[in-house]
Amino acid sequence: MLRKLVLLLLLGNLVLWAWSHGALAAFGWAAPRGGEPQRLREQVRASSLVLLGPDGQPLAASTPVSATAPAKAIPSPASSAQGASSPSPTASGPAAASSGAGAGSAQAASAPDGSSKALGGAAATTASVPGTAASAAPARSASEALGQAAARATTCARIGPYTGQPDPKLGAALQAAGLRAQALRQDLPEQWMVFMGPYANSTDLQRKLDELRRLSLPAGSFIQVTGRPRYEPGISLGVFDQRAQAQAQLKHLQAHGVQTAHVVQRNLGMQAQYWVLPALNADQAQRLRALPALHAADMHAQDCPAR
Repeated sequence: MLRKLVLLLLLGNLVLWAWSHGALAAFGWAAPRGGEPQRLREQVRASSLVLLGPDGQPLAASTPVSATAPAKAIPSPASSAQGASSPSPTASGPAAASSGAGAGSAQAASAPDGSSKALGGAAATTASVPGTAASAAPARSASEALGQAAARATTCARIGPYTGQPDPKLGAALQAAGLRAQALRQDLPEQWMVFMGPYANSTDLQRKLDELRRLSLPAGSFIQVTGRPRYEPGISLGVFDQRAQAQAQLKHLQAHGVQTAHVVQRNLGMQAQYWVLPALNADQAQRLRALPALHAADMHAQDCPAR
């Protein structure tokens, strides 16, 4: 039974396909066609069409309509507003006719089906292209000015510090490389030290050092202060460029049993000698960084401190 049902469905599909594709037209069984002529006859009634003039009024039946006749131009709102804001006494003469023809590219023309086509978009787009090139010129000028300003910019660098006179060999190497350096005395940069002391004598200093050793602090985490008469005899438990870093180290040490340490400014009131190069351009700064004598002396060029 199921086999018969499947065969009937298959046969029905074949008959439907043949009917829809016109294979049974010879037997009078043809599917209705939906081509364009039939659709136009079904949808458009020529007797109901009414031709409208530029003023929106119906045209007379006897008025001939030519496909090649130019359509009457209707001023766009923009051109009408421009004409109203700048009246001219010769607007009705030949000059007005020529100006109307020149503005025709930005007007709308009425079509036979009552629609309108805007003609000014392409002209407006074309007119905006030169503006792009004009705006690019100031941008290039500004870029060139920035490049020239960067080339003229100079920086200040210094090499040191030296506790005594600056290294004369390095000074001679700088001079040979065309880099003018001056030996100047300047303040040492700020540094912050976790400090214990100063003590009355070396005996008290040694007693504090022994106490720190009993706290099992990491090796090298504390040393005796040297080169800083203000803090001698004393003990340094770390030197930092930022005060906040020194404060964090102090809290860490207090958690391990250090009680009498505090944070001090390590270089307060101290000066040292430097090689100072006050006005380096970009090329000179690059030569300074690559100078072999600088690396041989195990020194580094640093920016001068802001004043």
